[in-house]
Amino acid sequence: MNEAGANPSTCDGPGAIFKDRLKLDKQTGSLTITNIRTEHIGRYSVDIRSITAKLKTFQVTVHDVVESVYVMEGDSLTLHNGVKVQGSDQIVWKFEDQVIPIAYLNSPDETQWRNIHLKDQTQDLVFSNIRSEQTGVYTVEINTISMVLHRKYYIAVVVTVGGKTVSVMERDPVNLDTGVLEIQGYDLILWKTGGNIVAEINKGDNIFGPRDEDDLRYGGRLYLHRKTGDLTIGDSKTTDSGDYHLHMSNSEYTLQRSIRVTVKTRPQSGAPSGIYGAGVGLVVWAVTVFFAERFVDNEIKGVSITVNSYS
Repeated sequence: MNEAGANPSTCDGPGAIFKDRLKLDKQTGSLTITNIRTEHIGRYSVDIRSITAKLKTFQVTVHDVVESVYVMEGDSLTLHNGVKVQGSDQIVWKFEDQVIPIAYLNSPDETQWRNIHLKDQTQDLVFSNIRSEQTGVYTVEINTISMVLHRKYYIAVVVTVGGKTVSVMERDPVNLDTGVLEIQGYDLILWKTGGNIVAEINKGDNIFGPRDEDDLRYGGRLYLHRKTGDLTIGDSKTTDSGDYHLHMSNSEYTLQRSIRVTVKTRPQSGAPSGIYGAGVGLVVWAVTVFFAERFVDNEIKGVSITVNSYS
């Protein structure tokens, strides 16, 4: 663009990769790439010449898919905007085509946004106790001095029955699931209970495995699944009962979930697991007498009852 020229011009670039995608603002000189694709990744430079010359460079990174996030109803979720926010930056979050009003966030009077707030330093969008009706597409637009950045997320909130409570009998295994088939999309996975980290996957520090040395009650009974990040407590004890907290994060988002675990005392061998009742009922009506005899088979789960009638 030349100030003396009538109209700014653009070119299609090598292989026409920018064909019909470049827009040059005549007043500001800002360049916009529409419908950006992965082949547009690279370093861009702008040469500004007036009384003094100025050269600015930008590194552009493009993600080839919309980031999809699958969560359970009641989870906590943080969407990261991906930039270090400066004081003059302007950030707008949207749900579908609706602007999320900052003034109404985390307000008890505003039903739709009452469980959402922005982090003060980063302006990341945080959901507490996310709800099924909040499933949908979220976008963030960040206007800085040097660029305008758009990011898009698709959130699917899954409603499950009993997914956040686990109840087992003593000595049975406790299985705590992450809900993902593979952990390759996450940089950090933590399992915590009682303020201690009991299992960790940290790709940056090359850490993988249980950390039961911080909580001696487990004594080698923790198993971390390499593919899914699921945690299993073997040979469970009543002391394993409590709240377990899952933390999974990457550069796009952070997910947090709490699971309540209850380990029940197993009945002593030979004792019935329920109350079956006792006694023999004797009813006399006219000249007919009925005797009911009850037999409980303790070798199998359930009750075997035989009723004999005599008249």
